Amino acid sequence: MKEDDSKGEGLIGNISDVRINPASNRPTNLGGSNDLNNINNNDIKLSPYRFVIVFVYFLLNFINGVHWVTFASCAAKFGKFYHLNNYLVDLFSLLFMILYPIACIPEAYIIDYISMYIGLSVSALLLIIGSFLKIFVNTSIAFAYIGQFLTALFQPAILNSPGKIAARWFDDKSRTLVTSICCISNTIGVMFGYLIHDFVIEENIVNPKMWRDSFEKYIIVEFIITLFCGFLFIFFMKNKPQNPPSRSQDNYQPTPFKEGIQKLKSNDNFIKLLISLTCIVGFINTFGTIFNSYMALYKIKDSTATYTAAVANLFGIIMALITGTIIDKYKKYKLVMIICNILSILVYIITIILMETVNKKYLPIISFICYTLIIGSAVPIYTSGMDFVCEITYPVGESFSEGVIMSFNQIMGIIGIIITDSFRIYLKEYKFLTNLFCLLLFVISCISLLLVNQKLVRNQQDNENNEYNENNNIKDNKKQLDDDDEEKEGLVDE
Repeated sequence: MKEDDSKGEGLIGNISDVRINPASNRPTNLGGSNDLNNINNNDIKLSPYRFVIVFVYFLLNFINGVHWVTFASCAAKFGKFYHLNNYLVDLFSLLFMILYPIACIPEAYIIDYISMYIGLSVSALLLIIGSFLKIFVNTSIAFAYIGQFLTALFQPAILNSPGKIAARWFDDKSRTLVTSICCISNTIGVMFGYLIHDFVIEENIVNPKMWRDSFEKYIIVEFIITLFCGFLFIFFMKNKPQNPPSRSQDNYQPTPFKEGIQKLKSNDNFIKLLISLTCIVGFINTFGTIFNSYMALYKIKDSTATYTAAVANLFGIIMALITGTIIDKYKKYKLVMIICNILSILVYIITIILMETVNKKYLPIISFICYTLIIGSAVPIYTSGMDFVCEITYPVGESFSEGVIMSFNQIMGIIGIIITDSFRIYLKEYKFLTNLFCLLLFVISCISLLLVNQKLVRNQQDNENNEYNENNNIKDNKKQLDDDDEEKEGLVDE
């Protein structure tokens, strides 16, 4: 393992090197003592290596997203040529959702209380091993399921970490944007997974053996990319910087595990945000899994649906970066997320009407525009929300609070897929009921957001300490000026 780049962090040398620890019981208001008020600001420093950390994490979460849609990107033909029903094909994606709530808490514990480097490095190794096993899909379908299981097993450690990386390596001026970048890397992976499938496997292959051989080639390409991303992460990742990037991280220790559980349970704002994000990400996970088969009901080809999903995710990524930048500047989490949510509801209603009323030959372009706008307005709610939850639950560990949110997101995704698949198999009104279910998720999300009280605990901690230090600097400067004046007067008297 790499040597930790944080030697001596948290140690107290002399009284002038006292640090403010917002998670401890030491008083942060140090009274009127001139010695104690002289807090050393040199320990707060942004490391240039933070950009390397974001890059290697981006690659890890990216390839994690690719593996989620390995089979969903060609669900109809994979089921046909491997003789699997819809449930067995969807199980490949469902494994990621099923394992998440099971593995989330222990993996969040590793990230928050043991080592982020260890937790994420194990994730990288399992992605490589699982990807290798999937190469033998044509030998036995069991290899594909085992490989997918391994790639999904430590996924919670990856998806629970965006807020932790942003808080540990960046200051309050860029945390939301960095969290958004870390979150959307998974979305980019999903988009890439759809696109690479379309490039490697020809749309018009109807011979079962030829299609299976092409799919095996696709899995080999996926393995090579996984190998590159995984080892790059392991070699260049560091656990934390030598100096904290902000006062809220200075000598920070997360709330003890059991106490953290109680704090989350009693935090009304966390519960409301949990409901909102569960609905939004539940929709993204559900619709991302069934999108190709859903589009097939409108006679839209797999390739068209694939490009639609890719562009929709790309637009979602752009919007997430824009909203992240806006929130970092103005700290208006709730307002920005509500605007995006209302837009999602309006566009979805318009989409339902258009998809059922316009001429069939215009459906591909209508679906392309409408679903791009829907995903473009939904993704920023998720990415901004993952930083919002860290703000309102501080000092509970970021990985733990995000992990609880993501666990419920995955559970909702499982429920959504089961419900929509049941609609497809047993009910003729599949399209109508699926649209109604998705629309209901957006509405519940919006209502929950409206009830959230934006109390930014972590940002308040940063502001209080910054103000405290600025006041001390003003006092020091004033004292220095007074001393200089006295010295000048003394020279004049002489």
